Amino acid sequence: MLNIFVPVARQALNDPREAAGTLLAMGVPRDALWPAFFLLITLSVIGIAIISAVSPQTPVAPVPPPPVILALITAIISGVSVWLVWKVGQAMGGTGRFDEALLLTVFLQAIIFAGQVVEFMLLLFLPLLAGLFSIAMIGFAIWLNVNFIATLHGFTSLWRALGCVLLASLGAALVFFFLMTLTGAGVGVPQNV
Repeated sequence: MLNIFVPVARQALNDPREAAGTLLAMGVPRDALWPAFFLLITLSVIGIAIISAVSPQTPVAPVPPPPVILALITAIISGVSVWLVWKVGQAMGGTGRFDEALLLTVFLQAIIFAGQVVEFMLLLFLPLLAGLFSIAMIGFAIWLNVNFIATLHGFTSLWRALGCVLLASLGAALVFFFLMTLTGAGVGVPQNV
């Protein structure tokens, strides 16, 4: 699997649209995508737990949900995001299919997970660079996502793809806030009381 991931990830650095086209041309079956989707969510939650364990704590920090709840919330939000990217893109005249949106999301999550690994190493050896790397990774992920959606839906304009990302993100954020309210997570409490 790495012999496929690494060249396409390298291609995504230089030409994200070309990388998305390469992925879509592979014809990966949906049955293979769901296990990869849940594996990456699990790895991401583990990565978040490890990074928060080695990161400096603030006196008042949000109480994170337990890992199982975090994984469930992440799976729901990610699934909703895939569905929204597909539906919003279609409403904007796009031609992408759900399984293609899922494939590109799984690939993007794999790149983000690789970034989490690099961030963890930076936290251990160069902690001052870890924050900068995290910000750069967020910007890069947004850039990739916009280009992937443009390719997915056949948009010639990155602005249209950005609009799709923003609308889908707004919908996913509403679901996220609802879930966080439902679980009671994210409430700040002093840790040294």
